Amino acid sequence: SSWRVWPPVADAGSTREQPTMSNLQLLRLLGPVAAISSLMNMFMLLEVHIYVPYLYTRVRCCTGEADMLSSVHDIRDPDLVRGLQAEATALDLKLQVSQSDTIEACSVPAFPGSSPMWSLSPHCTNKAYVQQSAQSVIATMKPLQKMFCFFVLPIGGSLADGVGRRPVLALYGSGLLVACLLSALDAHVAGAYGNWIVYVAGCLFGLSFQPKDSILGGVIADIMGKDEVSKGRAFVALRSVDTVGNFFLNICMYLYLRTHQDNHYYAWLAFSGLASMIVVIIRVFMRETLPQPTTTPAYSEMFNPFVSQYKALLLVARDKVLMLQAALTFVFYAYFLGFMTTRTSYLTLVGFRMEDAMLPEILATCFVFFFAMVLLPLLPQLGVWHMSTLGNMLFFVGYMFVGPFTVLVSNSGPYIASVTFALAILLIFPAFQTIVSQRVEQEHQSKIQAAIFAFGTLGAVVGIPIYNKVLFDATASGIDKARCPLVSMGLSLGCALLSLAITYTARRIDPPGSKAEKLSGQQAPL
Repeated sequence: SSWRVWPPVADAGSTREQPTMSNLQLLRLLGPVAAISSLMNMFMLLEVHIYVPYLYTRVRCCTGEADMLSSVHDIRDPDLVRGLQAEATALDLKLQVSQSDTIEACSVPAFPGSSPMWSLSPHCTNKAYVQQSAQSVIATMKPLQKMFCFFVLPIGGSLADGVGRRPVLALYGSGLLVACLLSALDAHVAGAYGNWIVYVAGCLFGLSFQPKDSILGGVIADIMGKDEVSKGRAFVALRSVDTVGNFFLNICMYLYLRTHQDNHYYAWLAFSGLASMIVVIIRVFMRETLPQPTTTPAYSEMFNPFVSQYKALLLVARDKVLMLQAALTFVFYAYFLGFMTTRTSYLTLVGFRMEDAMLPEILATCFVFFFAMVLLPLLPQLGVWHMSTLGNMLFFVGYMFVGPFTVLVSNSGPYIASVTFALAILLIFPAFQTIVSQRVEQEHQSKIQAAIFAFGTLGAVVGIPIYNKVLFDATASGIDKARCPLVSMGLSLGCALLSLAITYTARRIDPPGSKAEKLSGQQAPL
């Protein structure tokens, strides 16, 4: 019953500083929004578990004249040739190797899913082609997804600041449900209808990314008021709850992927159930957080993405700090999502089994909740500005371990990197949202959050095709395998330096509308 009256009326839209709360009290105050955030966050991480394996199963080759592979896909790497020979001999499978120690692209036998040489698809025996084909689909789908988000963000932000947060979140949850049902249909017919279903569903899955975050940013501002520390703690608390949900989901998906299914129809039906839970929680348990006097009826201009985006960008342009933050968000999403979309294929390229590529993520979630409990009390001393800088530096260290360290030294690199990434994410996303929220008036919260995330969307549109079509190469050898993490390593270091510049600027420029008021007594140290 406590969920049905959330949030307390006295707290909704409060502009006063909230009293200090324990971690448990904070989570109770957040109520259903924590559950909504956790469930939606599961769809943000589809590329970590089900999505890339699902794309693998759609790849077909070597079944007839129409889908025979060219010599470009012949296997020439000596280590891989020897590995295929040894596995074929152990399983008593026929494998032809030419005198030049080359295996023709379509001469690879169909290894079972239990074999480390399994091709990842029941319809194609050439593993490199399967990986490259799946990444090619992602290289098209993800930019479409991000452009869809680019247009949805200003509309959703305007509606959330006008008619309320709750109906927009419910609409996003419904979009996720439709995406899951479309994906289930595509898996059931084995991709017979072409890639358009993948592209449409992929766009709708994008609602769980920046569009959802921009609305939740407004919700937290409604509940916690203007106090920077309270909002920062609330965002970190949400991330910790997200991590608990992801831990259990990752365990389930790891056990599921070990079964090496020929298609993932039932998995998508299960995700449809999660999407349905989101809609039910929003409609039944969540109350509107936008103060009633602020809500206005929807009008036609709210549905015009160009006008809404233009007005939001004008608000951003008032503040040099927000402009720099927008630039940082652009580069961050380019390198972060660029690598994330190639992560599974990269780990299988360096020797991980498909399902074992999830183990580093599972390890990371074991640490994140502990990190969150330690970080929450330290937030007033650390400050959100330093959180942003430290987060980018941790990404730099993580890419160093998952990239050159993994290729040149040990496959323990992804495990070390995943823990580093987990702490970096716990720092950087709450920092981004709190920085924006703290420098924006309440009536513009969702619009400005959406505008900043729109820059991240454009960064992803630029970065993802480069990572998937230019940097990633399923036939690479040696240090060339690590091109994707190496590029992300350099960009993350650049973002850390830019974050320092933003901190320096923020200390000297008051937020718009503050009229040079000294807010230091209400803000955490920079």
